[in-house]
Amino acid sequence: MELVVIVLNKTEYLTEILDGFMEEGLKGATVIDSAGMGHIIADHIPFFAQFADLEEDNRNHSKTIFTVVHCQQDRDKAVKVVEKTLGDIQKADTAFIFCVPVSFVKGITSGGCGDKS
Repeated sequence: MELVVIVLNKTEYLTEILDGFMEEGLKGATVIDSAGMGHIIADHIPFFAQFADLEEDNRNHSKTIFTVVHCQQDRDKAVKVVEKTLGDIQKADTAFIFCVPVSFVKGITSGGCGDKS
């Protein structure tokens, strides 16, 4: 199992990404509000404000999506959904994704890879 973490700067695509997860059979994601360090520093130290995107609507806002997947194929499905929705995530202020191994889980269905139950 792996924990897939997606930091989404283009928050207007959140629902589309979650819908894509459901279409791919991925469920159980958790979404939290988050903010990048550069934006927080810019709020407190005026010198750094020149380096932050100061657009009012997105100034300090991103969403972080957490989902535990059972296998590499499900991880790849999650990444595919994000890339299909956003395009090239190598572009600044889109999203970034990382995964970490999960050695213990309790409280969620422990079905195998691709399990739709």
